[in-house]
Amino acid sequence: MGGPAARNNPALRGRPRVRACSRRSSPGLGALVGSWTQPHRGDGALMDSHSTIAEFSLVKGGLLFETERRLRRGPRKRHDPVLRALAFSAIGWLPLLLFTLPSDGPTVASLFKELQVHAQLLVALPVLLAAEPYIDGRLAFAVRQFLNSNLVATGSLQTFEADARRAMRWRDSYIVEALLLILAYSITFITPADPTRAWTLSGDGTSMAGWWNLAVSQPLFRFLALRWLWRGVVWTAFLLRVSRLPLTLVPTHPDMMGGLGFLPVCQASFSPVVFSLAVVVAAYTSRVEPKDLSANPAAYVIPLVVIAAGAVVLVFGPMSFFVPQLVRAKRIGDEDFSKVAAKHSRQFERKWFRGGPEPELLGAPEMSSLADIGTAFTLARKMRLLLWDKMALLAVVGAAMAPLVMLLVMDRQFISVLKFIHDGLR
Repeated sequence: MGGPAARNNPALRGRPRVRACSRRSSPGLGALVGSWTQPHRGDGALMDSHSTIAEFSLVKGGLLFETERRLRRGPRKRHDPVLRALAFSAIGWLPLLLFTLPSDGPTVASLFKELQVHAQLLVALPVLLAAEPYIDGRLAFAVRQFLNSNLVATGSLQTFEADARRAMRWRDSYIVEALLLILAYSITFITPADPTRAWTLSGDGTSMAGWWNLAVSQPLFRFLALRWLWRGVVWTAFLLRVSRLPLTLVPTHPDMMGGLGFLPVCQASFSPVVFSLAVVVAAYTSRVEPKDLSANPAAYVIPLVVIAAGAVVLVFGPMSFFVPQLVRAKRIGDEDFSKVAAKHSRQFERKWFRGGPEPELLGAPEMSSLADIGTAFTLARKMRLLLWDKMALLAVVGAAMAPLVMLLVMDRQFISVLKFIHDGLR
């Protein structure tokens, strides 16, 4: 607390400062806890509203974003992300319908019966776009929380800002987005045509709906999916650089993760992206699998389980970057709190069991301090060495498995499954 108010406060003057990566013993519980929780900079070191940290965003940049911003007239409105998602969805899906309607009945029926194209363009694509403000807000909160929780020391503050600026430069790269667009078109045109998709064919060639699907719909969806993959790479690289800074972790923090408990929760914000990809995989399986879900559940469940496992690794894998600092902070915290706990326990026993007259039990401050040091010691011992959160993990896994519910509803087996689960729990 290096601000003027802190320097003029006699209660705070002279308090020791200890970083999680330094080793220093403390004379007592109050000084020890104060040393772990003492901020390492003054209020003036926090970023103002126009700083890099305050303006951090993982999605507000790039060629497509800048093009949309120039085309938009007037101020941004709250419902703009939803309208934007619906507009892109309409661009991809509506022409397919308009080009197919003049055709004969079987061709139109083949379009309406195909789950894959509708799930991809009417569900997955708008979710990828509509989720941008939510995911961006959670990740920006995580960046600010490093400063608000005093996890970045004064000496590393400029490096932290530089890392944030670098992440946003990568986000803004027009070259990367151009390469992603080329890759999206390449994947689309090297994918062999499927003769079972009658709505994409016209005589011996490709129908207008088929050409629109090849030239617009599929590249659009794949570009948006690849762009989220690139954003994940940018965010992972940022976390890697931050994990190499000398962070001031707190072993007695109630989150039992040294104060980094917000990170796995914020990582779970990628769940909508996981859901979008899982929807596409489930819809593709339903198109190519001759048997329905109730007849061959393994064919539907196994791909989604693979998606769930891969999503858990990709989303929470970057949390392993912080393991070395968590191990170091836990080791130092165990040693420091063990010293204080041992000293306090000896003094307590000497006074209460080996001293002179028996002290008064009611209002004895030793009892309260013994409970306090026990709580602090227990928290330090329970500090996790890996950043994880059960609800965050369930959110990602649930997003990957959620398309199963849609398939069960379409297969008219959802009520039967619920009844089976209910009977099994009785």
